[in-house]
Amino acid sequence: MAVERVIVFQFHHSPLVCRTNVDMLRRLNPGIAVYGILGAPAGYRQRALRLTSRKLVGFDSLYTSRHSGYWNWKNCDLVVLDWFREVGRHETFDVAHVVQWDLLLADRLDRLYASVPPESLGLTAHVPLSAVDDDWRWISEPDEARQWRELLAYARAHFGYDGVPHACIGGGVCFPRAFLEDYAAADPPDLCIEELRMPLFAQLLGYPVTDTGFWRRNDPEVDQFFNLGGPPIEPATITAELAKPDGHRVFHPVVKRVNDPIRAV
Repeated sequence: MAVERVIVFQFHHSPLVCRTNVDMLRRLNPGIAVYGILGAPAGYRQRALRLTSRKLVGFDSLYTSRHSGYWNWKNCDLVVLDWFREVGRHETFDVAHVVQWDLLLADRLDRLYASVPPESLGLTAHVPLSAVDDDWRWISEPDEARQWRELLAYARAHFGYDGVPHACIGGGVCFPRAFLEDYAAADPPDLCIEELRMPLFAQLLGYPVTDTGFWRRNDPEVDQFFNLGGPPIEPATITAELAKPDGHRVFHPVVKRVNDPIRAV
């Protein structure tokens, strides 16, 4: 039975880059709905709304987060829950793919996520927290570390949690619909960051997690095409990879428009 997928596209600026990326998603995934979530500072919000109202980006619908830009950045999962409560629960789908504006997916979703079962969360770089560097901000800085301790205390008090905490990165996440329903009902607290909260609540709610394979820690070869905090991926690099039958098809961060980016796919 075919898996019914939807795309939840999160952005906060660069509408023209967003248009290129959404156009690619639509051409590679015909018939799949693309729902926009705008999470931007107030000063940018009106400009973005004007551009999207002229259908420059081409969403099936546009949801505007009520929160600030920073809150949206660190709580992408909670923004998606807001969208699900107000929009997504009325739609029909099995799996929701969350795509940030600077994540370029240059192949069909069913190929890129072929290893992720529809009942499983797809998380990128999903590892035990003990495998993450001790200087990671969300467990080392005083306020962030305090919030992480509070989140663990919440999990223990409300769910009897005694498991092994995991971490992930936010890029390329996909959620089964059933998980979104249960996650929304659990009403997770705004503590720490999604990259710790998502794997934790997958454990708490009893959902399996499958790594997307988009990024591996300490792998310079992968960092050429997908990195965190490194230089943006240049359009020429993307075009060269797409010309290779076995080249990379997932790129991050992509902050420039790529001319005719799927001609070689």
